[in-house]
Amino acid sequence: MKHYLKTFALLFIISSLPILLANIYDISRFKAQSEGLKGKEVSYFISSIEKKQLSPSLPIEEQDKKVIYLTFDDGPNGYTQDILNILQSKNAHATFFLIKGNIDKHPALLKEIIKRGNAVGCHSVSHRVDIFYSSPKTAVNEMKLCQQTIYKQTRFHTPLIRVPFGSFPHLTHDIKKELEKAKFIYWDWNMDSEDWTYNNPGHVYSNIIKQLKFAERKGYTPTVLLHDKKVTVEMLPKLLNYLNDQGYKIKSISNATKPVQFNLNTPRPAS
Repeated sequence: MKHYLKTFALLFIISSLPILLANIYDISRFKAQSEGLKGKEVSYFISSIEKKQLSPSLPIEEQDKKVIYLTFDDGPNGYTQDILNILQSKNAHATFFLIKGNIDKHPALLKEIIKRGNAVGCHSVSHRVDIFYSSPKTAVNEMKLCQQTIYKQTRFHTPLIRVPFGSFPHLTHDIKKELEKAKFIYWDWNMDSEDWTYNNPGHVYSNIIKQLKFAERKGYTPTVLLHDKKVTVEMLPKLLNYLNDQGYKIKSISNATKPVQFNLNTPRPAS
């Protein structure tokens, strides 16, 4: 009888062994899968942290709700110091597109522009349509010479430029291509103060405000064309007061700011 019981027990164990082994395998596989899932979760968590750490913060332009860029052409000259003083008194910054000959005459003003936290760019050497736009080589050489002059005086390298009288209608696709190949970033504007043609501060101010309200309705960031002129100096305090009251951040252009550029076939600013 005992012999039969031993035989039955042995057969039972042998018959149950595959099931037991299968369960052990399943448990191991489940454990491995669980560890794998945990690993993936940890990996995803770490990856998320790394992405947040490695991703650049939003550009300042995207963080500020209301930004305006004031740009001054043709300096530095006898009015630049007054413009700098007014800007500083209103906690505002601007961008100055400079002509090489005027830099040579007023190197101290160039240094003062940068010292006060404003941006500088090149506005050519000749400032003449018939010379600057005569060939791609001439345009690039003028901007490089102006750029080198700024660097020699300040050890500050700027790729920012504004071509004489704006890119429309004189800038050709060939010149544009060569300027960009030389790593220049050219800027036009989407608001013209017309201080280059009117000597009445009230008219210049009203002209800017009218265009500013249009820009607000359309939702684009204003970039204003101004010049280092007497009428501009007289108008500027009132304009800055208005902009500050309206909550604008009056900023200088950075190398990373998306430039306003005219369509080369039409004077309307490119979107």
